[in-house]
Amino acid sequence: MKKQKLYAAGLLLLLLVWTSGCKPTKEINAPLSLTWEMGKIHPEEGTYENSFILKNFSDAPVGKDWVIYYAQLPHHIQQETSSSKVKVEWISGTYHKIYPTAEFASLAPGDSIRVTFKCDGEVPKTSHAPEGSYWVSRSGAGKGQPLPVEMRIIPLAPTKAQTAFLHRLYETNARLQQHPLQELRPVDILPTVKQAIPAEGEMLIENKIALSFHKDFANEGKLLKEKLEKTYGLEVATEAEESILLEYLPEDQEVPNDEYYELDINNRQAIVKGKTSHGIFNGTQTLLAMLKGQGETLRLQAVSVRDYPDLLYRGQMLDIVRNFTTAENLKKLIDITASYKLNTFHFHFSDDEGWRLEIPGLEELTSVGARRGHTTDEAECLYPAYENGYDPNAPTSGNGFYSRTEFIDLLRYAAERHVQVIPEIESPGHARAAITAMKARYEKYIGSNPEKATEYMLHDPQDSSQYISAQWYTDNVMNVAMPSTYRFIEKVVREIKEMYREAGVPLTTIHVGGDEVAEGAWSGSPLCMQLMKEKGMTQMHDLAEYFITRVSECLQQQGISFGGWQEAALGHRTETHAALAPRAGGIYCWSTVAEWGTDEISYQIANNGYPVILCNVNNFYLDLAYDAHTDEPGHFWAGYVDESKSFSMLPYRVYRSSRTTMAGHPVLPDSMEIGKTALTALGKQRITGVQAQLFAETIRNYQQVEYYTFPKIMGLAERGWNAHPIWENLSGNTETQAYEQDLVQFYRKISQKEMPHWVQNGIHFRLPYPGLCLKDGKLYANTSIREGQIRYTMDGTEPMEDSPLWETPIDCQTEVVKAKLFYLGKESMTAVLEQ
Repeated sequence: MKKQKLYAAGLLLLLLVWTSGCKPTKEINAPLSLTWEMGKIHPEEGTYENSFILKNFSDAPVGKDWVIYYAQLPHHIQQETSSSKVKVEWISGTYHKIYPTAEFASLAPGDSIRVTFKCDGEVPKTSHAPEGSYWVSRSGAGKGQPLPVEMRIIPLAPTKAQTAFLHRLYETNARLQQHPLQELRPVDILPTVKQAIPAEGEMLIENKIALSFHKDFANEGKLLKEKLEKTYGLEVATEAEESILLEYLPEDQEVPNDEYYELDINNRQAIVKGKTSHGIFNGTQTLLAMLKGQGETLRLQAVSVRDYPDLLYRGQMLDIVRNFTTAENLKKLIDITASYKLNTFHFHFSDDEGWRLEIPGLEELTSVGARRGHTTDEAECLYPAYENGYDPNAPTSGNGFYSRTEFIDLLRYAAERHVQVIPEIESPGHARAAITAMKARYEKYIGSNPEKATEYMLHDPQDSSQYISAQWYTDNVMNVAMPSTYRFIEKVVREIKEMYREAGVPLTTIHVGGDEVAEGAWSGSPLCMQLMKEKGMTQMHDLAEYFITRVSECLQQQGISFGGWQEAALGHRTETHAALAPRAGGIYCWSTVAEWGTDEISYQIANNGYPVILCNVNNFYLDLAYDAHTDEPGHFWAGYVDESKSFSMLPYRVYRSSRTTMAGHPVLPDSMEIGKTALTALGKQRITGVQAQLFAETIRNYQQVEYYTFPKIMGLAERGWNAHPIWENLSGNTETQAYEQDLVQFYRKISQKEMPHWVQNGIHFRLPYPGLCLKDGKLYANTSIREGQIRYTMDGTEPMEDSPLWETPIDCQTEVVKAKLFYLGKESMTAVLEQ
């Protein structure tokens, strides 16, 4: 914030800049600042109070000709409860505005005004606080030009839920610590290998190793060489005392699947064999993983490994719409996840808040749809959302797209690592960016070329439908009765297919969304009503059924299968299911929360003939917060997800995958399957994979992408490779003991091998905060990362690396205890325990 005595001079400079048509060389803030604090919670009515304090920090009175815009994750504004001088309105999605009413006269220098209003829901996390605020003057110098508004967030107090989580975390850690620690062998990696028979001896690698490979495995040899040199500092030569060989398995040898490999290590050689280059790649990743956590002298234990995955689809979805990130960052993420043998990247490039892929011939998709900033008509950019603010040209997480060239390069990069990229064209819902871009195209050409203006229109101008989507949009659904909608889909598909052809990479599946079409969409469209009459449709769902059927036909004609969220395979007629199921490359099922009563959906869809990708929200949604800590970023609408939740997922016993409620209370796995839909024999064959989702509403940079991903995704890597853990078919206390012992070893692999590797390679990750408990006046603390140190304070200050080290129970009579976990030069968030 500028000092008050500089404000007048700054305003004069701004006036000169505007009148000269140049941009200011320095950013000048608005004369008002905002302070936000969480108000009173009203649990009986499901509301809370949002409170803003507007303060004039300038040297001059502020009149009424202004608007302040800000973003906040969707919460319906109920009513104002204070100050008739200022009004708060929701505009669209996360976009809101604050402005003076007729009763507002002016705000004198130094004066402030508080406005408090009720909203639906709750804000137990800082990541759901307002952000991205800016000011626009409605008169005088600089009219219509946005200025940043300084916003201060008053920290949220620890909640009862957070304290309860601390206690439960302590209890969980205490149970795990009762299990014996088994020493890790070099071959004890993630994901766990199927079979490892140790042999006598070891290969000692000091600084040089030879590498040779069959010509068909030149790509895998190149990648292995790069890792050995870059990560482990080895000289890779054609001759050396120790060597690595990449070879074919015998042609007549039968293998479980194409990803099978064998790895045999003796004192001098490491031989990787496979039937395919993918199998060879998997073997090299195991070889590299065995080197993790070692010192300067590298050792490979003599061993015979036989290994393959249980599920052939092991994926991650990243939303680059809400939070745009560069192609280089995506390459880094793909490289890391491929090292854990994940083989699919779900490219979520289109949604309500943006379109992130260049499509030749539809330049508005990126010239308008890839930019967010201040606008009154969205002719040149979309409304702001989240924290990105008002400048559509700024290098923020709200702006950007991948050029054709960049995407083709990304496809090749992923293919080298045996990762298929599945693009997602969100439709017919979640399509606001595309709809708005095509509206801008219409306005651009309607005067000169009406045919071109309407060629790819996605909305019906006569549509009076009223609806609000899950993300609070009223205009985000494509009109499924318009031929131009299908011309648009076909055009985008053709261009994407051409990019894959140019990259030399097969395009097998396009994900078409199909989810969260709001109730009421299409009901006011004359075109949709006419289509329903012509086709004999009797309910609004028939329109969605018509759309997915027609789009799947379009893809089938191009030799491409369709993917979709679970709604794409729900509620259709029998004959429609019979037509759709053979065209499906995967139905992505996420609604697996028992408390919602929808946890049978994934098995019902598999039994109904569709291939199913399990995307369990309570196991695999990376954007759900790790826990209830107020400063832990992420969503909480389906509970909390950490690495133990992803680890506990069972693809073929899905109801036992949730070991807690959404609030974190333990449940008995044995009780969760009673009366639920069972997989048929054919249905079991249709469980084809698992996938983690990282939606980005609460993400603001790539570092946060890694924070949300690691270590949370390690459970998915393990379960996709090993779908049948030893505790899968056990019950009662026997099952609990086996599960917890397995989880202990999982944490040891993460802390002893993966975390040091992540530090070495610049990969950001999360440390859990300690579990805390007060018993009989003594403080107890523990952690799942046993190599770490717990440091604490009792005077209200933040724990530092030189704060007292917790080792044994200590007397504690203070009102507040704060503790952190320290490990590998990193620290956790602060655990706060109040008496």
